[in-house]
Amino acid sequence: MSQALYEITVNALLDRDRPLTRADWDAAVARVGGHRVPQLLAELTDAGLVPDALLPGAVTGAWAAADRPLDRLPAARWRELFADAGLAPPAVTDGPSSA
Repeated sequence: MSQALYEITVNALLDRDRPLTRADWDAAVARVGGHRVPQLLAELTDAGLVPDALLPGAVTGAWAAADRPLDRLPAARWRELFADAGLAPPAVTDGPSSA
């Protein structure tokens, strides 16, 4: 997916200005592709659009979907997302991933 299509997807969700449903999240993930899911998650959580009930699955799904999660978001951001979701974070460091 091109950056422009990614931005269209994110902007459409931001413009709705209401929390996402599981169906909304799954559709957005399918549109943006695995390696962009962490960025999508970060933008939508920053906007307050990922409800608490959806957050644990979204965080673990974003981590798993990214080819190199630590190259997609900083380790500190991942730790924050996992903590906000009430999950124990994977062992992450501040350096780039080894994969």
